[in-house]
Amino acid sequence: MNAPSFILPKAGLVIGDQYLGEGGAGVHQHRFAGTGEVQAEVPVAGAADVERAVAAAKAALPGWRSTKPSVRRDLLFRLSDLVEQHADEFAWIGARENGSPITGVRAIPSKFSAWTKYAGGYADKLEGRVVSSFQDDNVLDYTLAEPYGVIGLIITWNGPLMGLGMKLGAALAAGNTIVMKPPELTPFTSYRLLQLAEQAGFPPGVLNLVTGGVEAGEALVRHPDVQKISFTGGVATGQRIAAMIAQSLKPALYELGGKSANLIFADADMEVAVRHSARQPLFLAGQGCILPTRILVEESIARDFTERLVAEIASIRVGDPLDAQTELGPVINASSQERLLGVIDAARARGDGKVVLGGGKPEGVNPNGYYVAPTVFADVDPASALAQQECFGPVLSVITFKDVDEAVAIANSTEFGLGAYIHSTNLPRTLQLVHRLDAGSVQINGAPTARENAPFGGRGMSGHGREGGYDGMMEFVRIKNVAIGDGAMWRR
Repeated sequence: MNAPSFILPKAGLVIGDQYLGEGGAGVHQHRFAGTGEVQAEVPVAGAADVERAVAAAKAALPGWRSTKPSVRRDLLFRLSDLVEQHADEFAWIGARENGSPITGVRAIPSKFSAWTKYAGGYADKLEGRVVSSFQDDNVLDYTLAEPYGVIGLIITWNGPLMGLGMKLGAALAAGNTIVMKPPELTPFTSYRLLQLAEQAGFPPGVLNLVTGGVEAGEALVRHPDVQKISFTGGVATGQRIAAMIAQSLKPALYELGGKSANLIFADADMEVAVRHSARQPLFLAGQGCILPTRILVEESIARDFTERLVAEIASIRVGDPLDAQTELGPVINASSQERLLGVIDAARARGDGKVVLGGGKPEGVNPNGYYVAPTVFADVDPASALAQQECFGPVLSVITFKDVDEAVAIANSTEFGLGAYIHSTNLPRTLQLVHRLDAGSVQINGAPTARENAPFGGRGMSGHGREGGYDGMMEFVRIKNVAIGDGAMWRR
């Protein structure tokens, strides 16, 4: 059963009021992950393109910053509505762009809308405060929340519309202008979004798009007129960004990798725990930073739980991302497929754990597509490379623990600290356990992640800074202090 078909949007750069079909760094041959076939040539931005985009954002900044907050809010609401009206198109683009199953990404436009409208609602509510009105020196002291200026938004390829939803609305609501840099692997969503932004009525230069790789990214990060970077991606790239901006001390938000632990206690609701543990980590073929790919199970239920987990995962339909019946599609490209198969083979060879499901390419799919079978390792050594390193694919590790103390020690044993999950009906113990888990967020009994009204972000090698909620809004403003005196200290 195939989903409705649309025309793949033209990929290109958007700088000011210009839609450009060429970039200074050449062309990328974009392949459909389901078949490996070339489906488009993508212009790749170079340093000169970034220079022009930043100049356009800087030129638009005074007008956008002085635009009434209620107008900024209404424009963001209008863009959100347009995205929702084109939800089927964005789902189809997502499937063509990175191989995400079309049924799974059908909900992403509404998530983009929720995040953007939440942020838009803050446009006229970003307030300062009076520091004190009871001081001996007769000073009125207050603060202002002001935009940074030009913001560089660098997103990753695994969920471009969601990634932009977590950044774009907050940056624009606060009065910043932006230069967006998606990778050449996923150029189409961003381009279509900017077409809708123009339709919504955003002034030219407020949103700019430079699709590209290392050259464009470095030019954007280093540019002196870019006042802050908001980056989602891998740890190694985050480290390079930090090194590049060290001399300028430019602030940056880093949303990086994860190896989230999912703690399953014997008193858990087993139906909920099994379905969540089987399906949540395989969303987007396991290509997500917050996904619970380390499953920690209490010893007394480990055998039964693992058998049920394997049965549930085995029932997941793997196939063509454009087929409405598909639940798990391919990974992003051939190099990711090769890397993941290598991770599985290396873990087998080292004896990191025992493969109880998958372990190679799945059957019944296009042999030229970039598919990896959902793979489960049981009896995994918590200190092994398989348990410590982010796989970023459909590879799960099942680890057993004896008691709460051991569960906490294993959960906190990686360099990452993005998320943690708990399944238990013992609420007092669970709430005590929350304080002991070293993670930016803790989801209990299948609670959703990455909600627009709550802060999202990590610790350690998972980065720092927050997206979502009030904390996410404050990432895009800087506080100015104002003090008004009576001149008494300077009179003779």
